Amino acid sequence: MRLTNYLSKDCLSKILKYIASEIVSNCKIAVILVAIAFPFLLTNLISVPIALAEKSPAKVGKVRIWPTNNTTFLVNQRFDLRIENTFPAKTAPTLQSIRINGKDYTKAFQEQIAKELAMSGGKLEVGLPADPNIFGQSWRNFSFDKAGIYEVVATLKADNTNVTAKNIYKVQRFELAGDLKKIILMIGDGMGNPLRTAGRIMAHGFKDGKPTSLLSMEKMTELGLVSTSSLDSIIPDSANTAIALTSGAKTINGSLGAFPDNTPSNPLDNPRIETLPQYMKRLYGWGIGFATTSFGVDATPASTFSNLVSRRQYDAIAQQLLDHFEDGYALPATGFKSLAELSQPVDVALAPGARYFLPKNKVADFKDNVSRKDDKNLVEIAKSKGYSIVTDVNSLEVAPNDKPILGLFLGDFRPKSALGAQNIPSVLDIMIARGKATIDGRGAKSLKPPIPEEFAKIPTLPEMTQKAIAVLDTVSPQGWILLVESSQTDKLAHSIDTDRVLYEVLTLDKSVEIARDYAKQDGKTLVLVTSDHAQGQTIAGTVDTLSIREKRIDLKDALRAFENAGFPTYSDKDNNGYPDEANPNIKLALGVSARPAYRTNFLTDDFNLNPSIEKDGSTVNPDREPDGLLLTADLERKETIANHTADDVVLNAEGIGSSLFRGYMDNVEVFQRMAAAISGAKDRSDLPRLLE
Repeated sequence: MRLTNYLSKDCLSKILKYIASEIVSNCKIAVILVAIAFPFLLTNLISVPIALAEKSPAKVGKVRIWPTNNTTFLVNQRFDLRIENTFPAKTAPTLQSIRINGKDYTKAFQEQIAKELAMSGGKLEVGLPADPNIFGQSWRNFSFDKAGIYEVVATLKADNTNVTAKNIYKVQRFELAGDLKKIILMIGDGMGNPLRTAGRIMAHGFKDGKPTSLLSMEKMTELGLVSTSSLDSIIPDSANTAIALTSGAKTINGSLGAFPDNTPSNPLDNPRIETLPQYMKRLYGWGIGFATTSFGVDATPASTFSNLVSRRQYDAIAQQLLDHFEDGYALPATGFKSLAELSQPVDVALAPGARYFLPKNKVADFKDNVSRKDDKNLVEIAKSKGYSIVTDVNSLEVAPNDKPILGLFLGDFRPKSALGAQNIPSVLDIMIARGKATIDGRGAKSLKPPIPEEFAKIPTLPEMTQKAIAVLDTVSPQGWILLVESSQTDKLAHSIDTDRVLYEVLTLDKSVEIARDYAKQDGKTLVLVTSDHAQGQTIAGTVDTLSIREKRIDLKDALRAFENAGFPTYSDKDNNGYPDEANPNIKLALGVSARPAYRTNFLTDDFNLNPSIEKDGSTVNPDREPDGLLLTADLERKETIANHTADDVVLNAEGIGSSLFRGYMDNVEVFQRMAAAISGAKDRSDLPRLLE
């Protein structure tokens, strides 16, 4: 029996150190200790760090190869092959060898690095650490030209020690071999399965104990389940999950199409990977588009076109959207030639977020007070590149379909709004502004604060989806990929505004219906509907809103369970897909886990406010429902909004190649199967041959 079953390695190491000290100070005691301990220690020495004899490579750290081990690429998909060590050595580390499937690539790697270093800004091109005793070099835009399994082995020498790392990669064969020409990837951000169920209940209700109908996404022909965790946590964020879907790569939370490296002071030089939209545009001229209720350089839309390690580099991401690199801007030209070669301009970008495209003297036109840090005007750059600029639903409708299009819509510019001026308001607020919904029978002017009349002119996600398809069909008839995101299913869930969240599920579903109708008519389109990750909502029961408003019930007794819950009484008399009244007599009540402290009276708030105060999630926001029921936090106190969860998410598929998405898969496999569908694969049994 091994002693390590009972004692930690640290403990065993201390025993050995103690014996060593006794050898020096008291030989007789040492002999006794050795006699007692030797039989046990002998079986454990290989796994215990012995301080007296150690000459460990830990001083130079381990060698790391990027991209992530076990990544599956497409043939000719570009990525940066980076070799680095993770801890400073005493002397400058040197590359000893790189072998790929046994073939020596050392000279080729060194020649490529020399070419990159010779470029203007060569240290950035290579991703060279500032400390000479740290090794880090990236072969930019590397790719494999044949399908198969590849073993990459790299060895560094530092402090007279050779340290080796090995990564295994799979490369999937790719060809334009089938009928699939268009992909519409639709994401309900943070939309776990309970939100789908709640959206169905809200939209369709029950009869004879059964749903009267299904959501459009639930009527799709194929159903799968997707795991979502990131490279560094079971709880993911929207950046790494979205880039997993679009590039097939696992990376860390907060990262788009790039990986962490040993130059953390520079977030722009990290090793990158090409997304499927970029790949298809570079090799086959396909169009790239997105429509979202979040700002257009946020994580999910940016996953179609961006290759930066930090999702927070918004100004630089906006430049990538337009494929614009220029010194003096957030994303300069010098040092980023390889990134410019990887970038592809987006053809359709429909979103709010003017603050990331405009200088300080222009953002007031969008009722914002935040602007680009470099004070540059990207809107003028976009116009010079032929983009139509649209700012409301009217200009969106009349914009020509034969030009690329950039949307810069208003956000929720009301002071203290949890969404902020960079995000489109809830579709509930837009419907109220258009006179199509109420809260407790009150319209836009009667709410506190009133809903601004400008909200009526902000396009909804279905309106953006319709236009995005029309433009892509015209500018890229050879093929295209469109990402459609209901962002506020996540952002409003963060602020625990569960009623508005459900309206966002419905606006996504109306967009799904548009996509499905188009796909059926077109016959060459694949539609996928999923989420990047889940949040902690669940359907807890119902509440009687009339009793709450009239204060005839204690809020501690408001949430009704089992047979007392009954059925909600939502109504859509104008048949526009949204309930006419947010607070019907009987309404759904959602529970929330992974949350900060907040108060609730179970009624729809007039205004979306954050649940807790800044920097302390255990203290409720005093401006939000001060007389509401207090629900304490179950998250660490630094978290001031509701958190994501590690739940698997549902995926629905319909159209060409949809049977590939049946069953369980990880999110990186969604990328692989989209590529397989384009390559003509019919079902999952075809997938193994693509690696041959």
